[in-house]
Amino acid sequence: MKKYLVRFECRVGDYEHLDYCIFDKKKSEWGYCKEFWGINKRDSSCLKDNMFWDDWMQNAISVYSETEITNQEADVLQRLGVA
Repeated sequence: MKKYLVRFECRVGDYEHLDYCIFDKKKSEWGYCKEFWGINKRDSSCLKDNMFWDDWMQNAISVYSETEITNQEADVLQRLGVA
């Protein structure tokens, strides 16, 4: 079974950082962002392609990269606290 390591670019106010999450299914960029940040509405107006506002339109998120990984690799990353 394949898993997907997704790296997100998060912009919280003036602060930018990368965050990681492992998913069991391949999704669209919107699907990954919606599940990871718990976004209810899709609003990407005035932002670059596939970057989405949070529900309060204060912070933004986008998928930086997506990598297919094995279950064993996912277990190691989770055990190390990376994702």
